[in-house]
Parts: sequence; C-alpha cells; structure tokens
Amino acid sequence: MPTDDPSANDRGDARREDADGADGDDVPRGATDGDDTVDDGDGGFSLSLPPIRLPPLFPEDFRVLWPVGGRPRGRVSRRGVAAALLAFDAVDAALALTVDAAAVTAVRVVAGSLVAAAAFGALGVAYVWEAAAALAGAGELGAAPTLTLLLVARTLRDVL
Repeated sequence: MPTDDPSANDRGDARREDADGADGDDVPRGATDGDDTVDDGDGGFSLSLPPIRLPPLFPEDFRVLWPVGGRPRGRVSRRGVAAALLAFDAVDAALALTVDAAAVTAVRVVAGSLVAAAAFGALGVAYVWEAAAALAGAGELGAAPTLTLLLVARTLRDVL
C-alpha cells in the first residue's frame, strides 16, 4: 500500500531506511561504524580558535643581575648553608616571639617552608609542623629552631 510519507518503507511503518535499503533503527542517527563520534547535524553553535602563540617571556640576551657582583661560581659551602639556616632560624624565632600579626606568621611559614624544601628536599616537609602550630594558635612554638634541627637530622643521617 503506497503512502505519501517518504520515511515509510514498504512494510507500511515509519522506520527510516538508509541509502543502501537497510532500516536504521539499530544505528543512532549520525553515528558511523568504527567511529565513536556522533554528529547531530543540528547546525548549532560551534567555536574554533586559531593556534595561539605567546610572545617569549624574556628576551634572548636576558641576564640575571646578582647583587654580589657577577654570577655565583662553584658550589655553596656547607658552612655557608649552615650559617644561613641558623640566621633564618634566629630571625624566625625573633618574629615568632615579638610579632603577633597573622600576615607575618603566614610569611614566616611560607618562607620557612620554601627554605626547608630547597635545603632538605623531602625532609623539609617536617617544617609543616610550624604551620600547624600557627593555625592552632600556638605561634610561640614557631620559635623552635626547626631548620637547625633538620640540619642536625640530615647531618646525623649522613654520618650514620
């Protein structure tokens, strides 16, 4: 029985037939064999951007100006590192005991964490206890010489 509906097949129902004659009820519209993408073909909004190139951050002849006059040469001595860590601990203790501002405590904890990570690597994670003490409201515990104790622990680890 012929119908005027172009989507109706010869059985009289409204199943869609593909160009090869097979009805396409088992295949989602727009899907292809072996391809996981589905093209809705609705012509909706799409956006594509051209490739973006960022300008270089520094010019090619960029040089760091060191405050001591020239680029540091060679390795840093162990005594120099130990002296710097002791000086940092002394300043940190003085700030912990005299200044009660939250901003100063935050700067002390962040700076100490960076110094501990740079000087001790994974062992520097132990410096986090000062942050925990500051958050718990016991900022006076920050006067403990944490970096010096980490230096002693590392020295003992190297010796033993």
